[in-house]
Amino acid sequence: MKNQILGLLCITLFACSGTVMAEQKLYLALGGEKRVDVFDVDDATGSLTKTQSVALPANPGPMALAPGGKFVYVAMTSRDGNKQVAEIATLKRDSGGRLEFLAKGAIPSRAPYVTAHPDGGFLLTAHYGSGRTSVMKLEDGVYRGKVVDEDETAKNAHCIVCDRSGGFVFVPHTGPNRVYQFRFDRQSGQLSPNDPPFVAGPPPGNNDDEPRHIVQHPQIGNRFYTSNERGGGVTAWAFDLKKGTITKLQTLSSLPKGYDKPSAAADIQITPNARFVYVSNRDVAKSERGDDSLAGFRLDKSGGLTAIGQFPTERFPRSFCIDATGRYIYSAGQRSGTLGSFQIDQQSGELKPLKSFACGQVPIWVMCVESK
Repeated sequence: MKNQILGLLCITLFACSGTVMAEQKLYLALGGEKRVDVFDVDDATGSLTKTQSVALPANPGPMALAPGGKFVYVAMTSRDGNKQVAEIATLKRDSGGRLEFLAKGAIPSRAPYVTAHPDGGFLLTAHYGSGRTSVMKLEDGVYRGKVVDEDETAKNAHCIVCDRSGGFVFVPHTGPNRVYQFRFDRQSGQLSPNDPPFVAGPPPGNNDDEPRHIVQHPQIGNRFYTSNERGGGVTAWAFDLKKGTITKLQTLSSLPKGYDKPSAAADIQITPNARFVYVSNRDVAKSERGDDSLAGFRLDKSGGLTAIGQFPTERFPRSFCIDATGRYIYSAGQRSGTLGSFQIDQQSGELKPLKSFACGQVPIWVMCVESK
């Protein structure tokens, strides 16, 4: 009888603790510790609770979620003597969002970005150093090393993204200040240059050129947005849904007026309700404390941008994410080893700091995913 009472008490405490099943998970890749950490996200407060650490065979970098959410793909790098080894790990997600390492496969070179094709049969990577793109075939959702396409573009290929139809692919390049445009063959996985094969970024000299990351508007499909690394900026692009090409519409600085310190924009994210866009600004000075920020922009119904302001964040925010509710932002400080959380004001788009905590060495990539 005593054991039954204790058992019932434990069940009651567990159920009342609110930790039975989180609505969202946050995945954080720690490049200096060869692991991915898993956190429960409290939808009501934005607070995080660490629930799991998954060891990896090499240093992780960018991550991508499989369509349907069954797998997480992690680009990795390691050294074999003087040779750099680049791979992608496949992590399986269970019904509660926990991760399990399944397999790894080689890719041609280090990838600063990896994305899963919307159909679920391929992975795509951009290769910064070699100036190439690669397409990899998945086997039942798992990557085991089969590369089916490689294309040469130019140095500093920083990101690769499909449009929602899956028929077109865009690859921003920082150095050449271009966005390369491709058509995608769903059967073979082959990329073919679109017409034109690339478009120029914002005019050099404005200190807000060199497109780095690119995202599609979550509601109106005919708009894309890039973060512009040089200096710091954001550009809105019109997207021709039939031709699969983009055209510049508007460019704004992501830095305060009169800002004269060296800065480099990195990531760009849009809230699920398409009301706000955010860009991370990295202070590139080699100092312990930097003038790093998240810049906010308001989106109108046509996809036009209006600047909101800049909000101080973690040191060197290479990656940040917005949760599925659109109420919170989580910013990873690559140089500070901290993860910061912010609440998004739903009217103004301004960010309210919530908490910053130590998370480990080189937090390189962060993403929020709804639990299954």
